[in-house]
Amino acid sequence: MGYFDALTSSYFKTAADGRKLFFPWGVLGRGYVLGFDRDYERLRRQLKTYIVLALVVIIGSVALQIPFAAIVTTGLLIVPYFVWVSYRLRSLQPSDERLSWRESLTSQAVTHGPVVLWSLEIVSLCFVGIGAFIFVFDPGNWLIEIGSMLFFGLCAAVSAFMLVLRSNRLRGKI
Repeated sequence: MGYFDALTSSYFKTAADGRKLFFPWGVLGRGYVLGFDRDYERLRRQLKTYIVLALVVIIGSVALQIPFAAIVTTGLLIVPYFVWVSYRLRSLQPSDERLSWRESLTSQAVTHGPVVLWSLEIVSLCFVGIGAFIFVFDPGNWLIEIGSMLFFGLCAAVSAFMLVLRSNRLRGKI
């Protein structure tokens, strides 16, 4: 499984009774029951495609180095997702199940695997260190440097938490 498979896995959950549930809004909304395995596979594939395309568009708009374009592009990507999800949910039965933040991260952690999680942890910590180094030698851009250190520090904390979740899951503690 790849990186995008792991991101996609956080939108799904298997209920105690074996039903597959889809959480289009992640931990912020309710789940929806998927009727058949082929529905689950098709929805997973469509969601993965959207995530890949959205990331390419976001990176492309950021590469233009026009902050307003990046913000507008990111905002505009929400519209097709909202329309697509609204259309898909009409045929799905709502569930009372909720997806917790821990369940979502555990699903990602198990799907990512240890090599990816450790890589994310190391790269995030390197970026925190680079931000601190630049802060010391170029304090004129302190807002960007502190923002970078906070963002990548949060990324490092989440990666570390996912490593713990993965370890606990594999040991049967979760």
